[in-house]
This record gives sequence, C-alpha cells and structure tokens, in this order.
Amino acid sequence: CPPAPGPPLPPLCAPGCGLPPAWAARLGATGFLISKCCLPLFKAKPGKAKRVRTIFSSEQLARLEQEFTRQQYLVGQERCLLASSLCLTEEQVKVWFQNRRIKWRKQSLEQQQAKLAKMGLATPQR
Repeated sequence: CPPAPGPPLPPLCAPGCGLPPAWAARLGATGFLISKCCLPLFKAKPGKAKRVRTIFSSEQLARLEQEFTRQQYLVGQERCLLASSLCLTEEQVKVWFQNRRIKWRKQSLEQQQAKLAKMGLATPQR
C-alpha cells in the first residue's frame, strides 16, 4: 500500500526562508520534508492532532466512482473489502462516500433547477 521508503527528500524551504507556499503542509503529510523554519506555522493546538487530507490516486478515485455508480451506500463487509483492496482505511472510504453523496445531491438539485428554468418555472436558489 504505502510506497517503499526511499532516500530522504530535500526540505521545501531553506532555514530563514520566510513563509512557505500554502500547499507545503499538505505535501509534508505525503512524504515531502519541511524544514524547521516552516514547522511552527503548521503546529496544531496542543493535544489535538490535525487530520491530514487524504489525496487519492486516480486508480482509487476511478474504483470509488465505479462503486458509487453501482450503489451509493457501502456498509460493513463491502466497505471493509473495498478499503482493503484500495489500501485505504474504512474511515477514508466512509468519508469519501459521504462527500460523494453530498456532491451528487447538489448536482441533482442543479439539474432540476436547470430543467425548471428551461420550462420557465425557475424558483430562486437558496
């Protein structure tokens, strides 16, 4: 699942560089090193670890979309099997499906409003 450890990567910024790019924290979570000058900028509140955003590969996304097309809700064994086959946690799969359902509902609502607008029956958006 995770790639084999390779040689250490160079830091994204040098000591005394000032502000790192906005995406530096995300890259730090995916294996890139951030120099010590950047670390104070990314520390979360004491005692509370910040959850790192999952970056899905194109293969994982294709398979997740395929499963979503088949069925919008995965539970129990199905979610476990899908997660293990994609090298993801069940929590990651669960959250992806939750977010995808929200996106689907939003798209459906926009399509309905577009149809109503074509017929001249448009209602104001919320």
